[in-house]
Amino acid sequence: MVKEREDQQDVQSELDQAQRRKPWQRYLEASLGLRNYWYPALFSRELPEDHMRAEIIAGERLFFKRIDGKVYCVEDRCIHRGVPFSPRPECYTDNTLTCWFHGFTYDWRTGKLVQILTEEDSALLGKVGIKAYPTQEVGETIFVYIGDGAPHDIREDAQPRLFDADLVVEPLVRYKIKCNWRVAAENGFDAAHIYGHRDWVGFRRGGLTAYPLGTYPSSKDIVRVLEEDGKPKGVLKRDDTQVYAAEIDGVDIRVEGYPKDAPRVRHEPRETEVSCFMPAGLQVVGFPKRGMVHFEWYVPIDDDHHMYTILQGGYAKTPEEREAFKRECREVLGPLVWNEPGKEPAGFNNFDSFGRKWTHHAYAKEDWWHRERLFKPDYIIMQWRMLVAKHARAIQTWGNWQKPDEDDIPQVP
Repeated sequence: MVKEREDQQDVQSELDQAQRRKPWQRYLEASLGLRNYWYPALFSRELPEDHMRAEIIAGERLFFKRIDGKVYCVEDRCIHRGVPFSPRPECYTDNTLTCWFHGFTYDWRTGKLVQILTEEDSALLGKVGIKAYPTQEVGETIFVYIGDGAPHDIREDAQPRLFDADLVVEPLVRYKIKCNWRVAAENGFDAAHIYGHRDWVGFRRGGLTAYPLGTYPSSKDIVRVLEEDGKPKGVLKRDDTQVYAAEIDGVDIRVEGYPKDAPRVRHEPRETEVSCFMPAGLQVVGFPKRGMVHFEWYVPIDDDHHMYTILQGGYAKTPEEREAFKRECREVLGPLVWNEPGKEPAGFNNFDSFGRKWTHHAYAKEDWWHRERLFKPDYIIMQWRMLVAKHARAIQTWGNWQKPDEDDIPQVP
């Protein structure tokens, strides 16, 4: 008991010192996201053959097309007068994109200017072009590289379980939320925010009537910072302190079904393993049920919005097993995690969307990055901030691109 109390005091002491020093300054500067990283842009099913789609990631306006099965991406902006292609795209051939304004025509594969319909012999041909972005498909998801130069291995930027053998995935949702990506990422593995999930219908359906009000690590040793070269950088936690009851003015506040004679706080490792990886991806092993892996990303759109992206994963060896898993996700497990906003019952992650929306204002407008008061359950968040500040390859900033008007941000149907 004495050792446990000392460990918890150490956690709070380190939090207090860190808040005063702010050893995560680079993280505070990363409101637009991180640069030189792979980001999930679309689910593969959202871009059928010969279709085009516009997206914004980390402030950069992107335009995607699938040609002969492969996805290509270029900047959504003509070099001539700066207009976007996406409002009225023209493709006279499979591999070219023509600007609707003056006929400047580019190769989807390289971004090079290959023709100008209003000046066929222009001296600009072959000398200039638009930026072409590397893309790759993993887990039925289209990733795009936001950065400079040749991209590195995507395995360094995506959750490790996404590359497991026999993994089968079911894309669940991409949903735009007005909230900075950092607030969203921190919410994803915020230990104590389980309190807000206490009424989730999945607990009752699964017989989990004694799920805790809150959780946190009992000591710094419970949290692992993952910094190995050549692998994704992240933070892993298995909270081992569970709070099941508390008291307010003599009133007992208790998890429904939790015995009156049981201790309010229990110390035991939880089965669920939660990790957050740079640039902005969560991995939860054992959710929403054992044997599954839950993936989610907080893809920055601009400094006020992120695209909340959720993918459900499981394991299967045969086509029949794969289809059975995907069907279970679509019909049962998916709605437990995310339901269309406004529909009942709300999914587990609908609460996270709600919480982020109402957290954003204080951090964006009222300097809560410096005014917040962290407590022991936030130890994992502090480790995440310091990890990003230490290892971020580059910080994305406004420069060549500027923040679009609200009406210019693509909407996902």
